Parts: sequence; structure tokens; C-alpha cells
Amino acid sequence: LKKSNHTSNHAVILSASRYWFNYRHVANALSIYALVKKHGILDENIILLLADEIPANPRNPFKNTISTTARRGATLFDESTQIDYRGDDVTVDNIRKVLLGKGGDDEGKRRVLQTDKNSNVLIYWTGHGGDKFFKFQDVEEIFANDIAQILDEMEYNEVLFLADTCQAFTLGDAITAPNVYMFGSSLRDQNSYAHHSDPELGLSVIERYTHKFFQLASRTTSLSKLSLQQSMIDPFKSESSHVGIKQTTGTRPLNTVPLSDFFANVDESKKKSTAGTTLHLLERPNVENANDGDAVQSKTYIWDGMRAHNDEDI
Repeated sequence: LKKSNHTSNHAVILSASRYWFNYRHVANALSIYALVKKHGILDENIILLLADEIPANPRNPFKNTISTTARRGATLFDESTQIDYRGDDVTVDNIRKVLLGKGGDDEGKRRVLQTDKNSNVLIYWTGHGGDKFFKFQDVEEIFANDIAQILDEMEYNEVLFLADTCQAFTLGDAITAPNVYMFGSSLRDQNSYAHHSDPELGLSVIERYTHKFFQLASRTTSLSKLSLQQSMIDPFKSESSHVGIKQTTGTRPLNTVPLSDFFANVDESKKKSTAGTTLHLLERPNVENANDGDAVQSKTYIWDGMRAHNDEDI
């Protein structure tokens, strides 16, 4: 594996769904947040947007916690979690301003990306979507052409854009900006499925793609020894849903790109985890399998991934 010559890593992590039944989307985002913090990316280089604060939701029987395991007390949320945009502030306009470094609703007062031509950027989105669109709180949408335009205007070295939503891969249809890796957990006309549920909560707690990736990366001591190919594609080949991958001009082969180029501090030897940020792995899966249809072909790379029941697949 060959590390990039970039000088900094940044992350924009978004859960755009509101309401209790979308618990799993907040858990997805906080899992990625915990992962990058464990591997040394500091909050000053992370922008976290949560449309709903599930830990404080009145329906949450385990107050101020959110977890994907059966261990009560285990949580992906604590006093060290720094949420930059929450509730009504999670909008299409604000995500555009965040990515372009132009300020939020209060110009100059809200955190935005501070990147340059030597910065790598991880963009992770989870929520509800469809063919070439992604929902913000069931109120507004951002479209594939909008995403492509934002990437055209961003300043960066390389971007990894990972979407875990229904028809996720279609969000990258219009992307032409150089040095972009786009990963989608589902193809056109496909759903993104929940992994397991918690009977005490009465709902699903994490999506399948994010869960499997998180499990693998969490067990890896150094992300510099794991490639994008090994961590984001190969684990899904033996299963039955479909992961879409798009590489624009200039990108390196996926089997040569270390995961640390996007998910860790540039110098892993200097990584510093914020106290309280821990990774909690699955203890009690509750999964039921069923077919979800045939593969949909794409103009870019497609790998077999996961097939599961459609218990919460909107």
C-alpha cells in the first residue's frame, strides 16, 4: 500500500433523518465518527451533522445513549461527542456551505471545511434516498447534479464519498471532479437494509453496509495496513446485495489506497483518541434473510454485497 502525499484528513459525517424510527441512521453516523476519532482525526477536522439527537429522544428508554449492541451502558454518544449541526440546522443549504467552506446560516459563526489542495476529505452520508436524490428530514432533497457541482467547486487532494442509503450509488451518477472515490451501499432500484434490531428498543439499530465495514475497521489496529479494496469491497463479495464503486480520473487503484488516507490521522503514530470514544461491537444480531431481487448493472464497478430482509428499507 502507498500512502498519499497529502498533509491533512478531514471528515464530514451526516445523518439527515429525523424521528425515532430512524435510530439506525444516527447510529451509522456515530459509528463512523467514533472510528475516525479512534484513529486520530480530531474534532477540529470533523464536522458532524445529526438531524435528530436520538440519545435525548423522549422515546429512548436508555437516556443519553445510543448503541448497536445488547450491552446496556455501551454507547456511541457521550460528553465528548461534538455535534456541529443539529435538528433544523441540518439542511441542503448548510451541507453545501460546509463542503464549500463558505459558512453556515450565520456566516462566519458556523464550522465549515477548512481544506486546501493537500487535504483528503471523507464525506459520509446516511439517511433516506432514491434515484439520484437524498432526503433531508423528509422536507427537502439534494440531487446528484447538485453533489457533482459541489465537488467541482471544492478544494482537496482526494475525496472519498460514502453513501449508505437506498439507491445510494445513483448519487454519484453526475460526478466528474477528479480524484473522487464514490461508494454506494445499493444500486439503482435497490434498498439499503438494516442489519439487526434491538427488541427492547423495538427497531433496527444500524445498516448492514456500515455495520460490516465498522466491524472490520474496528478490529484493525492500523488502518494503514488495510486497503479500500480490502475493507469496502472484498467483505461484501460473498453476499448477495450490490455495492457500487465509481472512480473519477486521477484516482489510484483501490487495492493500493490505505484506509488511513481517509479514516485516520495523516500520521497514525500521532493518533489521539478523545476520552470516552469507544467502539462497541455486535453482541446480539437479530437478522432474517430473504431475497431482494436481481443485480442491477452499472456503467462502473459493481460487487456482490449483502441481501437481507426488508424490515426498514425506506
